[in-house]
Parts: sequence; C-alpha cells; structure tokens
Amino acid sequence: MALHPLEHDTLLTLRAENLLPNGSRLVVGVSGGGDSLALLLVLAALLAELDLELTAVYVDHGLRPDEAAAEAGLVAAVAAGLKVAFRIGVVPVQRHAEDHGQSVEEAGRELRYRFLRQVAGELGGALIAVGHHADDQAEELLLRLIRGTGRAGLSGMAAQNDRGVIRPFLNFPKARLIDYLRERRVAWREDSSNRDPRFLRNRVRLELLPLLEQRFNPAIRAGLVRTGRILGAEDELLDELAGGFFRDILVGAPSTDQLVLDAAGLLAGHPALQRRALELALLELAAPVRFRAIEDLRQLATGNGGELHLAEGLRVVRGGEFLTFAYPAGRVRQRGSLVAAGIGPFAVAVTAPGLWSVAPPVGNLLIEILDHPPTEAELRAGDCDYLDAASVLFPLLARSFQPGDRFHPLGAPGRRKVADFLCDHKLPAAERARLVVLESGGRIVALVGRRIDHACRVTATTVKVLKVCLSG
Repeated sequence: MALHPLEHDTLLTLRAENLLPNGSRLVVGVSGGGDSLALLLVLAALLAELDLELTAVYVDHGLRPDEAAAEAGLVAAVAAGLKVAFRIGVVPVQRHAEDHGQSVEEAGRELRYRFLRQVAGELGGALIAVGHHADDQAEELLLRLIRGTGRAGLSGMAAQNDRGVIRPFLNFPKARLIDYLRERRVAWREDSSNRDPRFLRNRVRLELLPLLEQRFNPAIRAGLVRTGRILGAEDELLDELAGGFFRDILVGAPSTDQLVLDAAGLLAGHPALQRRALELALLELAAPVRFRAIEDLRQLATGNGGELHLAEGLRVVRGGEFLTFAYPAGRVRQRGSLVAAGIGPFAVAVTAPGLWSVAPPVGNLLIEILDHPPTEAELRAGDCDYLDAASVLFPLLARSFQPGDRFHPLGAPGRRKVADFLCDHKLPAAERARLVVLESGGRIVALVGRRIDHACRVTATTVKVLKVCLSG
C-alpha cells in the first residue's frame, strides 16, 4: 500500500537527517494529543520500511486523574490496534516541583523524559521519539527570546539531541498532523492544561502568536522556524571553530579540578570565540555557565592580575600569562580569597630549559638538560630531581596540587593518589599549597623536591637527564 504524503515526507526527513537507522528500537512518547498520536501512527506505517521495533509510552503526571485515565486508555487502544507494545508510567510531578523549587512545567518535563529514558534503557538503549512540530518550534523560539538567550537558544529544539531524543515532525505544522488524523479517522484528546493562562507557553500560543499573525506577519510561524534552522546551522559552525580555538589556548592537559588558558591567546580571539571558549572551560570543570560569569571572565583576562570567585568554590586567577581555573579547596562553598589564604592555584607553562618564576610564595624553577647522570653526592643532597629526559616532552606545566591528582611514586608498586602520598609523608596542609606538580602531556612526572614518577627514573639506558630544582 502506498504511503500517505505525511508518512512519505517523514520517511524522507528521517533519512535526510539520519535520525533513525534501520533496525532501531524506538520509544514513542504519546500523550493522547494530536501531535503524538500522529507520530505513533506514522512510525507504525513505516515499521516495515525501516525495520522498526516500537514501544508507545504514556506518562501520567498525577495532576489530572480523570483526564489521564481517558488519555492512557486511548493510547493503549491505538497501540493495540497497531500491534505496538504499550507502557505506562506514573510520576509525582507536584511533589517533585515542591521538593526542588521547580514549576510544575519544569518538573513534568524532567520526570517525563526520565521515565522515557528508563524505558529506553530497559529496551537496550532505544531512541526516544516525541511529537514536537513546527508550531511548537515557533512557540519555543519566542519563549526563549522572551526569557533571554543566545544564538544556541534561538536555534530552537534540535531534530536530534545528544540524549537520544528525535523529533521527526519539526518541519511540519500542527494543522497537517490533525488533517492526517482526520483522514485516518483517529480521535485524539486535548489536555485541559494547554488552555491554562497561568503558563507562559500557553499565553504565547493563545495570545502572542495569534496577535503577531494578525497584526504583523501572517507567516510568522514559518519565519521563526526558518530563522531557527539558519541560526542552528551557524551555531554548529561556531561550535566547531570555538572547539579548535579552545584547544589552541589550552595550556597543558585539563583535569577534573583544574585547567589553564593562555590569557593573551584568549584575548586575541573574536569576542564570540572568547565567550564560547570560556563556556567550554566551565563545562570542562562541570561548573554552571552563566552570561554574567562569562563576561566577568573576559574582563579578568584583560588585567594583569586578579581573582574571580564562581560557584561551588571555583576560583579563576589571572597570574602571569595565564587564566587558571581551579577548585583549590575542593568543590565547596567558601567565601574570601583563597589566594590570600595561601592556597591559591598557580600554573606556569615551561616551554624550554631555563629559570622559571612559578609564583611569588613558591619560588623559581630551574630546568636543565644534562648529558650525564647525577653523581651519588648530588642524589644524596636531595636538592634537585633527576628524570630521564626521554620520558618527558616540552612544554611542561608547573602547577599547584589538586584533589584527584595521581602518580606512580618512585619505587612504589603502583599508582597512588597524590593526597595519600602527602599524608603518608606528613606534609602539612599549609605546605601542600606550595607544592609544585610538574606535568608532561597531562601526566604527572614529579612532585618537585618530593618524589618523581617511577616511569621517569634515570636508568642505565638513560642518555640525557632532566634536572629540576626549586629555589625559594
């Protein structure tokens, strides 16, 4: 039997945007409304074409008991008629909203997708399909504009996101989906909460969009969707450029608790790339991304020094040529300057042998390349560390100790946490702030003056020696 035009166009969309590989398992979120029921019917019509395995899922938010029962019954009946598996879940939206200080809308969306992901996981990593359409996209763009957003937000909802959710109907208006249901003689139900003016989304749908259509542009919905697609493509390009820019200005390898950026390199970039790179830095450290914080970081980078306090104990220090992001006291809320307390982060890129100033309280680092091994007297003196030069590569990074650091102490049976090593050697907390961790290629090669990494030891096959000395 020939496909209906909506079914045919959906198939073309799925293939053109590579949303759904053949043989996929797919969880379809179905509320009983027209858009999601149309999606279920269309995908069921494509079962043979795409070799799909469908499961229809209804999520009861616990807010409208009578309506929810009727909706669930409708979805179950339609699924049975299509010979599609059906699941139902009940989620405590009101309680979740109160416990987490969320709106009912936010809590409903969070719990609904959580249940859909749970079912998808139980089915072996299935994708999730939802029925958002072009009218929803237009509403979403206006909502984001009203609330305030950047280019990424103005690109709207994605046809496929990184959480396994696909939206095959984003290019189709709702009227086309309703016409399809009428042709198929399938009834649907309207959620009464969709008419509640307390919700901003409903006011945008019922008041703002009709006003814009009547008074300003009859094709405003299509224009918004088109603009979102254009901005989405541009945002993808900007993301790609920003990723390369971020890697260029990153000094050394980042850890979960610290990273260092070249401040001059950051400032040399276009403001749009600066903002994206700083956003990537915050995301790398699992820190909240806020516009005000990004602008404050850009301002900090222009100075010769200073410290910025961000959420959960994150400190950003402008020192020397670098912007150092770190959690010097761990991920804890703490007021006051951590630098002034003597536990501030530091980082210096050591690009070649020579004398390098680490930080005023710490001292200077002397790096030399020797073509002979150290003498017994030099080793016993313990003033310097000696490493096999072949085991390290420049640039090195001389930085402060961070929680989570690990290395293989010379002579030890295996890798250990640096914190445990320092504890065993009874190094006071105040002294740990002065400890210089030397990295090569993201790997700790020495705790300067304390212990080198076992893999960097001088052996009988060593040709050249890296000598590292710290002077106060």
